[in-house]
Amino acid sequence: MKPVFEQISKRFGALAFLLVLSTLGCGSASEITAVPADALVVDVRTKSEFDGWHYPGAINISVQSLEQNLDMLPDKNKSIVVYCRSGHRATRAKQILIENGYTDVKNGGGLSDMRKLTPAQK
Repeated sequence: MKPVFEQISKRFGALAFLLVLSTLGCGSASEITAVPADALVVDVRTKSEFDGWHYPGAINISVQSLEQNLDMLPDKNKSIVVYCRSGHRATRAKQILIENGYTDVKNGGGLSDMRKLTPAQK
């Protein structure tokens, strides 16, 4: 597959290459169109990223420390939505949770995905 990407990149440039990658699923990984009301939202970015902006009510457990902090999460059958900056770390976090027996884990994708799902302020 690498030669195909090289040919596309050489012929059409970096923009076309990125377009091809995004159509192959390398863009946002969001699996939701709304955050379930009963879901625990977990921001898997670093604390400094979390402090900059986070989904209202989200907790912060970086993907790097997730396995060591599973005790911070509720019942393994509770609905959990994970997100990060672009969706890549959330993909890894979802995998970690599933491998540890969590049954209802959704990838919320990246910040832009979650901002669209932020409840309106009353």
